[in-house]
Amino acid sequence: MAAELVEVTGMVLAASPVKEYDKRIELLTRERGRISAFVTGARKINSKVSACAIPFTFGTYYLYEGRSSYNVQSAHIQKFFSEIADDFDILCYASYFAELARYFTRENVEAPQELLLLYVACSALTKGQVSLPLVRTIYEMRMMQIQGEALELFQCLDCGKKDDLKVYFSRGGFLCRECAARLISSGREKGYTLSGDAVYALQFILTTSLSKLFSFRVSDAVEKELADFMKHYLEHYIHHTFQSLVFL
Repeated sequence: MAAELVEVTGMVLAASPVKEYDKRIELLTRERGRISAFVTGARKINSKVSACAIPFTFGTYYLYEGRSSYNVQSAHIQKFFSEIADDFDILCYASYFAELARYFTRENVEAPQELLLLYVACSALTKGQVSLPLVRTIYEMRMMQIQGEALELFQCLDCGKKDDLKVYFSRGGFLCRECAARLISSGREKGYTLSGDAVYALQFILTTSLSKLFSFRVSDAVEKELADFMKHYLEHYIHHTFQSLVFL
C-alpha cells in the first residue's frame, strides 16, 4: 500500500546536508508541531525542491510519513524571507527565535500559536520598523505566554490593587508599591522595579493581537529596561543555554 501524503503548514527552522545531494530539515508545523523531514535532491543544481529546504521558508508542505521522519514530496512556498540571509544581524536574531521555538515545541503536538508568532516576528525583523532588540523582547514575552508562563501584570499579586504596579517578583507577577515594600523589608525577596512605561509596554505585548504586536516603539531607555527585565525573567524560568545567543 502506498504511503499516505500528509499536508502541513510550516516554516523551516534549520537545514543540514545529508549524503551527496539531500538535506534534512526541521519543520515547525501548525498540525504536527516540530518534525524532521528529508528533502531528496535538494542540493542538486536546478532542483525543484531546493527552496523547500531553505531556513525560514514558510508554506504548505506535502510529506510522506516514515518510521522516524518524513520525506518531502513537494511544497507550495507562500513566503521566503530572503532578507534574513542577506543581513547578518537579522540572521542572528531569527536563528535565536527558531532555537527558542525548537526548545518549546514537540513532535506530534500542534503548534499553531508558536508557528504564527515565529512568522510575524520574522516579518518584523525584515520590515525594519521596530528595533531588533525590541522585536526580541516582544517575541520572548509572547512565547512565554503561549507556554503558560505569562506574568500577572494587571493587579497586585497580594492585595489585588490595579494601579501603582512597578515591582516584579519571581513568583509570577507584579506587586503594588505598598505590598512590595512590605515583602522587601521582610528580607524574603529583593524584587525587580520597572517604570510605568515599561509595565505598560509589557501589558500591551501580552494583550494585543498578533497582527498589531510589532507595531509600537519605545524610548531607548525603556527598550533597555525591557531587555534587562526579560533577561532576568528568562533566567528564572528557563534553565537552558541557547547557542544562538552567543551572536546577540
